[in-house]
Amino acid sequence: MKKNYLMTFVTAALLFAGFALTAFQAGAQVTIAQWTFTGDVTTPSTGSGTANLVGGTTATFATGFAGSPDRAWNSTGYPLQGEGSGTAGVEYIVSTSGYSNVSVSWDGRHSNTSSNRVRLQYTLNGADWINFVADETNASNSAAGVNKGFDGGRYIADAGDTWYQRTASFAGIPGASDNASFAVRMVSEFFDGSGYAASTATSTYSENGTLRYDNVTFQGGGSSPVLTSDPANLSGFTYIDGSGPAESQSVLLNGFNLTPATGTITLDPSEDFEISVNVVDYMGYYQFGYENGALSNMTFYVRMKAGLAQGTYNGTLLITGGGAPDLTVNLSGTVTATTPASIASIMLPMYIQGAVPNISRVPFAYFATLTNLLPNATYRFYNKIVLGSDTPDYNGAGNCIFVDASAGTFTRTSSTSFTTAGQYGEFTTGNDGVYSGWFVTEPTGNATRFKPGAELFVRIVLNDGAAGTIETTRLTSAESVKVLGFYTNSSDTTGTAVRGISNYSAKNFVFLYDNTQGSGRPLYGTQVETSGVDFAGSGSYAAFYTESVAGTNSAWGGIVPNINANGVKRVEERSLSNGAVVASHTSANGVWGTTDTKNPSGGMDNVLVLNTTLGIDSPVSAIGRIYTIGNTLHLELNQVVDGTVQVLNVNGQIVSDFRINNTNASFRTELPEGIYIVRIISDKISVSSKVFIR
Repeated sequence: MKKNYLMTFVTAALLFAGFALTAFQAGAQVTIAQWTFTGDVTTPSTGSGTANLVGGTTATFATGFAGSPDRAWNSTGYPLQGEGSGTAGVEYIVSTSGYSNVSVSWDGRHSNTSSNRVRLQYTLNGADWINFVADETNASNSAAGVNKGFDGGRYIADAGDTWYQRTASFAGIPGASDNASFAVRMVSEFFDGSGYAASTATSTYSENGTLRYDNVTFQGGGSSPVLTSDPANLSGFTYIDGSGPAESQSVLLNGFNLTPATGTITLDPSEDFEISVNVVDYMGYYQFGYENGALSNMTFYVRMKAGLAQGTYNGTLLITGGGAPDLTVNLSGTVTATTPASIASIMLPMYIQGAVPNISRVPFAYFATLTNLLPNATYRFYNKIVLGSDTPDYNGAGNCIFVDASAGTFTRTSSTSFTTAGQYGEFTTGNDGVYSGWFVTEPTGNATRFKPGAELFVRIVLNDGAAGTIETTRLTSAESVKVLGFYTNSSDTTGTAVRGISNYSAKNFVFLYDNTQGSGRPLYGTQVETSGVDFAGSGSYAAFYTESVAGTNSAWGGIVPNINANGVKRVEERSLSNGAVVASHTSANGVWGTTDTKNPSGGMDNVLVLNTTLGIDSPVSAIGRIYTIGNTLHLELNQVVDGTVQVLNVNGQIVSDFRINNTNASFRTELPEGIYIVRIISDKISVSSKVFIR
């Protein structure tokens, strides 16, 4: 029989710090999400949502509205005078599902040279942006309690170095309610239709002016009783047989317009799970009281019970009461017989590309060995990207390009699910329960994660190895990967495009190193074309990649850091099947032909081109270039040579020879695929170079 833990509101509030029950009148608003930027992070302090920079702005963190140690998000890098009105600023994406009468409020600080007009925009579909027309009936705009008013629907700033308190009500916009795609933007606008004006009348507008944001708050209400949870599902509970319980995971509960005004809420988990409000005392059933028809940001904790047998456990947490529709949080976990699955080893490059929004993508590849899996089992998987602050049950961001080494196929998907073919990859373990293979991630426009400067971790999500459709195991790298954007300035967050001309086999992989030995972590990793993926068709890849890499045999492309005094000194071709080194090319000084890779500044337009068809130890500096395309031998020499060109096989036998009396020449060899020695002999020189004929 379940024990009834009924507590009054007052008793619960005193006993459990996890209870943040705030009184509201029926129909009043509750907080959906809020950003306070405490800890210099752009994740919400309350609720869930995403904060982005738009239109080329950048941001740092600075002192907040309440002063030190309060923090705020300080944006700059706005358009030049006379350009980009209504395009640059900040963006907040918040689902209003289950809420009506949505409102937004924030504290904003203008610097002296910032734009003195700010427009609030909103979207109802996540794509099309609409100007919010602010006026005295639906918004407020004040500084130190003095109303500052509006101009053509924009918020006015009449002084710099000043904080403004601003609100906007979307109660009159029905589409803003109960909308999973709702978002707002605060952008700078022209003062007079042709140019910006500075917030301080005696100053001159500058693109380096700053607009600072603090306490950005989304609220909602309604007339019907509603209970909401964040997250809606919990998975990934796990422990080894005999060592439970599982690590707890938290849920945030809100309710408003509850009836009667004073009542109870019941939390009823399935029998294999238990709950707590203080991460100390766990129980199988819990009931607590609320008052004034609402509860706000109640945190409670769920875990899988100890003492369970080996297997997979799926359950629910049923939340009822207050006259609201029943709320169900799905729960899942596993009890394993052995040491939990892990990433035993990983060849993880140091850098990945990113941008917000991201239409300059390049694929990112790494090779990992997973252990402690079921022997001879076929697992479904997908690989994602997470922040260090993401919860253990968060699946991650980014698109997947699934690599099936046995079939030689690459499959790109923009969504992931263990229930839909094509939206998950598969691999089969050996007798030892080990799998080694390649994983490829496509960086998307996820602003929290794929923004230049972010430190990311790779996460591989697995099912149960038995055709299950639930995410059972999440494996995360111990080392991070840094996001670089395609820019020309010298910064630890900027990078330059790089592509290769090679004789490498399609669907193998490439690692780039800043040393000739191939020691330490690679700078970058990617696959060799052609892979069969329609990169151009996605419309999101970098122009150099779609034009010169995708669909071009033996080509590859990626990004390298702009701060790299060594440059790229080693290019490795690695096997699709086992990750072993197939071939390597080195440059002791980081210069490949005429391409200097040290501390580049090309961004996405001035691409670094590394041509490894010049051959191994090709005497580029001494005589010029010797390389092959297919079975045609090309010579591009820096002096006229009157002599003989000999082609030798690996046994030292001359298999072809030609006469040359020029600087440039091309010879068709008709030789079988393989490695050959090209020797140039004249009365002045004698040089040799290795080439690969395919």
